[in-house]
Amino acid sequence: MADDIEVSVVLPTFNEAGNIASLIERVGAALADVAHEILVMDDRSPDGTAALAREAGAGHPRVRVVERQPPAGLTLSIFDGVQRARGTFVAWMDCDFSHPPELLPELLAPLRRADADVACASRYVHGGADNRSEAPAVFASLAITKLARWFIDRRVLDYTTGYVMAPRALLLELGLHGDYGEYCIELLGTAALRGYRVLEVPYVSISRVEGESKTATNVVGFVRRGWRYLVTIGRLWLSRRQVAARGVSPGTTTRDLGEQSAVFPDPSSGRSEERAKT
Repeated sequence: MADDIEVSVVLPTFNEAGNIASLIERVGAALADVAHEILVMDDRSPDGTAALAREAGAGHPRVRVVERQPPAGLTLSIFDGVQRARGTFVAWMDCDFSHPPELLPELLAPLRRADADVACASRYVHGGADNRSEAPAVFASLAITKLARWFIDRRVLDYTTGYVMAPRALLLELGLHGDYGEYCIELLGTAALRGYRVLEVPYVSISRVEGESKTATNVVGFVRRGWRYLVTIGRLWLSRRQVAARGVSPGTTTRDLGEQSAVFPDPSSGRSEERAKT
């Protein structure tokens, strides 16, 4: 029965033929003692990733392979998986082994104990490290995270981790927004600002095992994608200022405030301001 699934692991893939079979095996081994399912959300990879995933999951009844319809994209693929998931908790990771599947039980443990609302792997807590060989990617991740900590919430140390586990209900509430890795900044930042407890588990990030990196590995790639991260940080910073000025609940985004314009009338209109219920 679907109700006995505790953890759904979403694997967003594009051209991961060299990694997917081993990744499914390692995720299954890491969660051998946990009722789980694995959702391979493939953006119609031309290298045959989906077919290899089906073959690898043939002996595992809870491996589901979805060949997604356009539009493609990392954030869309992950959130599609969250919506299809049947587990109480949902996790996702990069499919190149830069995120170790063996960390899944450590992410699950604090959620089971109700010691955290969101658990994520972190390179920047004690015991973690970023050992990738691509210096621009290492620098960009650290720089973006430092900016996010300064402008959003200093309690989160790794805003661009991309390796997260949380209750499915909470993920559906918060949503995932953005085209690429900036979704993680918004998710963790909004969760922290709304008072949800974000717990970070140390891990060591390594370079991908097989295939071509999809992250920015040079200055041109960083400029092409990095501006979206900066826009997300700026928008969340602006939301903090608007929240403080209007007295609404922490974590309300500028998107939320725009939708609530009728609740916050212009004071010059002479009408009394009504507070949004939270």
